[in-house]
Amino acid sequence: RYVAMNYSQLTLPFKRYQMQPVWRADRPQRGRYREFWQCDADIAGSSSLLHETELALIYSHVFSKLKVPVSIHLNNRKILTGLSALCGGEDLMMDITVAIDKLDKIGLEKVKDELIGKGLSMDQVAVVESFISITGSNEEKIKQLEDLFTSVPVGMEGIQELKHLLSNCKNTKQ
Repeated sequence: RYVAMNYSQLTLPFKRYQMQPVWRADRPQRGRYREFWQCDADIAGSSSLLHETELALIYSHVFSKLKVPVSIHLNNRKILTGLSALCGGEDLMMDITVAIDKLDKIGLEKVKDELIGKGLSMDQVAVVESFISITGSNEEKIKQLEDLFTSVPVGMEGIQELKHLLSNCKNTKQ
């Protein structure tokens, strides 16, 4: 909101790092607190992948210093757009991504049921299942994505961006 309200006065890209207590507006679910501390690192006003690299390295560095083992998961909207294109159209992207986001909580079968409930065919659900079933090292996952998106230019563009980001992170780590 700050960037939107002050856009004309800011030097872009605008970088913001902040740690403060925050409050949930809704009723928190079990195991979640109404008030908690949150640390944010944001960069606004640039589409450069170098800023994505910077943020990924910040997260890695912070958790390393805290001695908290983490796995950083990367996402790319163009890859998700490619997945929806494989399933028959970009208009399906929201339904697909909302269902995929629930995978850890409800499991594969319920995700498939939700996709069917949203009107996807069994063939389309099979494509989504092949996507979310990709495993292996980063290199193996990228190869499987390339095999899946051979005929989807936007998906291939997302894969190239992901490769670029991973390469920058690998070459920048100390």
